[in-house]
Amino acid sequence: MIKLHGVSLSPYYNKVKIALLEKGVNFQEVLTPPSQEDWLLEKSPMGKIPFVEINGHPLAESTVILEWLEDAYPTASLLPPTPNGRALARELMTMLELYVMRPAAPLIGHMMKGSQPSAEQAEEIRQALARGISAVAQLARQAPWLAGEDFSFADLSAAGILPTVGRLSQTFLGEDMTLRLSGCADYLQRLGQRPSVARVWADRDAALAAYMARRE
Repeated sequence: MIKLHGVSLSPYYNKVKIALLEKGVNFQEVLTPPSQEDWLLEKSPMGKIPFVEINGHPLAESTVILEWLEDAYPTASLLPPTPNGRALARELMTMLELYVMRPAAPLIGHMMKGSQPSAEQAEEIRQALARGISAVAQLARQAPWLAGEDFSFADLSAAGILPTVGRLSQTFLGEDMTLRLSGCADYLQRLGQRPSVARVWADRDAALAAYMARRE
């Protein structure tokens, strides 16, 4: 039995959750916010989520977990069959996480606190997002999936990151920055038609609604 620790608001948690659903792996979700408590640091040394427990063995970092799942369940692969295709899927995943999600991360803090970024901070985030999304657009295939014909690691990240960044940028920057990625709306529609993604998005939306209700 695999236990998946984290929260449904995390794109990285959702990336792993979609992978588990796609592979048909039996798993249990355990609501676990990030923290620096000793028990959690024993399982995730930086106190981050998600992490998994595989028959009691802890494993942290979302991409490492994906790679473990590929090794353990290779017949339901989430990587393209060719070396170049696999590299592109990993490249797109990394770019989304480093250059799209990371610049938007300060906006999550503002959402949780009910505050607003300064004009200077907002412009810095806008410029960083524009550059990151442009880099993703340069590599994206969308034929029909982000790295080409095969649903892959790139799509797992995109399913968590693009809706989150779209919502944050619309709210705080006055523009859904993800729409600068050509064909993004159609791509997200295709993603939402996959049962794994539809379930994860529904769980995410329920968690967000519950959080906003508590904050108010």
